[in-house]
Amino acid sequence: RQLRRGRWLAAAGGSRVVLFALLPLVAAELVSTGSSWWLTRWAAAPATAQLPYLLGFAGWAVASAVLVVVRSRMMLSLGLLAGEVIHSDLLTRVLAAPLSFFDVTPRGRVLSRFSREMLTVDVSLPSALQTYLSTLASVGSTALVVLAASPLFGAFLLPLAFAYSAVQAFYSASSRELKRVEAATRSPLLSHVAASLDGLATIRAFDARRRFGSECERTLDANLRASLASALVNCWLGLRLELLGATISAAAAALAFARNSASASASSAIAAGLRGAGGVGTAALGVTLALQVTQTLNWSVRQATELESHLISVERLQAYTSLEPEAGWVP
Repeated sequence: RQLRRGRWLAAAGGSRVVLFALLPLVAAELVSTGSSWWLTRWAAAPATAQLPYLLGFAGWAVASAVLVVVRSRMMLSLGLLAGEVIHSDLLTRVLAAPLSFFDVTPRGRVLSRFSREMLTVDVSLPSALQTYLSTLASVGSTALVVLAASPLFGAFLLPLAFAYSAVQAFYSASSRELKRVEAATRSPLLSHVAASLDGLATIRAFDARRRFGSECERTLDANLRASLASALVNCWLGLRLELLGATISAAAAALAFARNSASASASSAIAAGLRGAGGVGTAALGVTLALQVTQTLNWSVRQATELESHLISVERLQAYTSLEPEAGWVP
């Protein structure tokens, strides 16, 4: 895994470039949370002070929109840069490969590297990385807001984080291997279709259409079985993440209710912990964000797994970029 990440990071310009590209992502999440906090202030403002809050919220919205555009632009630019470097290296190595490589390598496998795998590196990988980091930052900001409203939420946070990590690790390992199986069953299908198109006249001359059709159906069924298993695993994940999200929402709502129901004159440590540092607006914001965290958790785990599976494409391409050239080849 580290080798795959290192190869993509090096092609994208190095870890410093990637960290610089993450700054707009973190800033966009902070601005998004800040705009929600500004709404809580606006709701508690007197009727005579509506215009300043309106202009302030407009400023938050404009800043959020600009940062989202910059974030998407920078992440996709990193993906295109990495794809250009990897594709150039891949094309050079394949063109310089000895003839024995083409004798033992199916055509569909080579086509898959230059089509599906390169598409993953160019588009899917940076998109998954951007979505994963965005959802991760969103979950972190939600946890911080709920903690600010009800500090005792920290007692629920650790076991929930452990359960979340366990579900993600189990799902990632299973989904990653299923993606490998799906990619491995795609190459025979592409090879069979390419060979059938090349020998279409011969197939018709010898009346072998039924045999080749059956072979195509067999390879297609093998690929679809892997895709169906991957879809079932996604359903398994969705059920458990919905349960975790509902637990977070219930804990945030219960603590917010207890916080606002605690007596103002109570001096115990538990009552102080329930009251927290913010007001009713902060508690309402925490509950609102907690209700939205289920979908965010779902996307976070899915995109983390998608990111791991997309890195497999880098590994598969790297196997071809390390090919030994033909004897006497001069670049």
